[in-house]
Amino acid sequence: MALQTQYSRSRSARNRSTGNQKKGSGTDLHEMSRNKTSVTEFAAEHSLRAKSEVGVEQARREAKGDGRKQAWAPPKRQGLSSNSARSQRDPLRTLPPHPSSGASSSGTKSRGAVHLEQLDKLREIFDEATRSGDGKLDEEEFLRACRNVFGEEAMSTTHEEQMRTVFKKIDNLSNDTISWDDFCSFLYLEYHERDSAEARAKKVDFHTPAIITKGSPHHGSVCAVQHTSDGGLVTCSEEGTVCFWSQELELKRTKPLTEIDVKQREKPKWISDMVLSLPHKKIILATGDCELQFFEMVNFEPYCQLSRLESIPLKIVCWHDPEDEVKTVILLGDKDGAVTVMITDNILNAFTDWKSGPKLEGLPTYSLYKLLSNSESGVKCYRWKLHSSWVTELHYFPKLLMFGSCSLDPSASFVLGVLSPSTEVDSYLRQTSSATRGAKRSLLPARRFMSCDQRVFRMAKGVSSADYCSRHNVLVTGSADRFVRVWNPFMTSKPVGTLEGHTAPVFFVKADSANSRLFSIGNDNTIMVWDILEFTCLNSVFPSVHKFSVPTQAAHYNDVGQEVVLATDEVGVIKLVQPVGVRQDMVQTHLSPVAGVAFSPCFNHLITASRDGVVKVWAMETGKKEFEFSVGRCGVSAMAVDKTGKRIVTGSSNGQLKCGAITAESASRHSTKRTGKRWPGQDLSLSISASILLLLVGTRNSQFFLMWWIQFRRYINQ
Repeated sequence: MALQTQYSRSRSARNRSTGNQKKGSGTDLHEMSRNKTSVTEFAAEHSLRAKSEVGVEQARREAKGDGRKQAWAPPKRQGLSSNSARSQRDPLRTLPPHPSSGASSSGTKSRGAVHLEQLDKLREIFDEATRSGDGKLDEEEFLRACRNVFGEEAMSTTHEEQMRTVFKKIDNLSNDTISWDDFCSFLYLEYHERDSAEARAKKVDFHTPAIITKGSPHHGSVCAVQHTSDGGLVTCSEEGTVCFWSQELELKRTKPLTEIDVKQREKPKWISDMVLSLPHKKIILATGDCELQFFEMVNFEPYCQLSRLESIPLKIVCWHDPEDEVKTVILLGDKDGAVTVMITDNILNAFTDWKSGPKLEGLPTYSLYKLLSNSESGVKCYRWKLHSSWVTELHYFPKLLMFGSCSLDPSASFVLGVLSPSTEVDSYLRQTSSATRGAKRSLLPARRFMSCDQRVFRMAKGVSSADYCSRHNVLVTGSADRFVRVWNPFMTSKPVGTLEGHTAPVFFVKADSANSRLFSIGNDNTIMVWDILEFTCLNSVFPSVHKFSVPTQAAHYNDVGQEVVLATDEVGVIKLVQPVGVRQDMVQTHLSPVAGVAFSPCFNHLITASRDGVVKVWAMETGKKEFEFSVGRCGVSAMAVDKTGKRIVTGSSNGQLKCGAITAESASRHSTKRTGKRWPGQDLSLSISASILLLLVGTRNSQFFLMWWIQFRRYINQ
């Protein structure tokens, strides 16, 4: 069955998702978007000029939809591929700049840099060739036309070679000439297929329904979920029960850490939050008695506690310097909207001092007063008043050297602040008036930041959760107004993008920097996955699908195990679909066994095909994937490239041969030939010359059939 590819389907149908989207604004970024939209629309219109007006209008609508999707892109950070790397694998991304644009002739430009006036000049050259001949240009004439359009200075040696490669891709039938319609069709289909391949590569799927624990030892709501270095989970409930789970969500060990208090108290202590100090094997708990308790992770033995804190801590953050793990930052967000910062250059010495205190309820206790009065402790403490409401979430962002605090306070919904003040004197001058008039004396009074030490983001309904994407240098926030917002850390006036789609308040957001994705969870347990760069919804999972419909008290994203965790008194895990049998440190090429590999010396491309019928083209210089297409559901048994290196022939297990050009538009130009009936277990081996195709078919009973076609080129041209 011949391959049928519908390039006429609307882009809006391909990008349809549950979530709608709004784009940010920016003059330069919008200009880039309009350039790309104009070029794609121009190519689409002129490539279909010979067809009906309906087809032209449909192509124009597709091109405009593509421009809207690219309205904003975050600033590039380390880890993004550079323009020079892209230029080596994609000539279309480095079309020579316009001489009047002021760009350097040696500099590279992104895709869509060609202007409409340049295409108009190129079309006039083709029209002149039409009036004087057949309207086609050979390779040298095409290069002269490019020099005339882009300028001699812009057409450097590198750009000339790239334009030769473009000519070879357009001339997939080896006619040594191309027409204006061929050029526009190539541009349109190349962009269309490349965008489709990018969308397929970003596809996110989940294993549903969720894996839910049975007989959980938690007797109360889970207040915190963390993951270990091996991908396992650690959960803590409000009554103090800590559980360690394996990657398969099997209970490994558990213990109620507050059982010591039950003998001396009517009710156990209320646990508000938990974090792990993995380098030092400690479990840190925040209690409702204004205490910070430390336990051994190995045997759950009590280690020490800090008592007499200024307020009830609701959120804890413990960060260790990756280069020197004894350098530690501990952050405490309390019910009064203040954040306490503890900085030490040697946490081991601090642990030794804290453990030397007298035992209180079975734990060595060290008070905050002793910590502040001991100048040799090596611990610096600050307390910053940030919100008028309690702290809902707390983070430390080492790349920004700042911490982030969330609150439901509309006037200070999310605050980025430095750890220590600008000067030691300023920390005493920035004392709040409310703390000095009619208030009891505090050991560590909350002070206000100077404007240069903080960045305040304001939202009408506050912020429930926030995170930072270090790869693209953007902040993301989730609020009760059901919006997920993307912010520039240096611009607090308005977000650069707003993601709509949730039908309930958003209480959890998490940025997956490695994959440029964003996870958001609403109060109705709806999980949505977003593309941070393009502001598109990649997937939505509803409670009716993952079957975890109870109200969620805590959520977590495990980037090691690639899973989303929802927790109440039970724990549910929804794993992302991962390729089976693929190592994390290896680049994945196909989801099924590779059936053939070929090399195109014409384009310097490596072509691979798998048994599920997917053909992928790779750039030899960079190892990056150029594009991919499918040749059918029957799969590929063998593959070869012709002598010119411009066309590829694949053999399928159903007895079909398919031939097409090695370009992004090849999926729509495959020719099919039935070779005979289907033999069980057949193995194909192809050998191609300029005019003769030789096919050897082997079967299970060791019989061989020899078939050939004379003047195969004539058949392909038909």
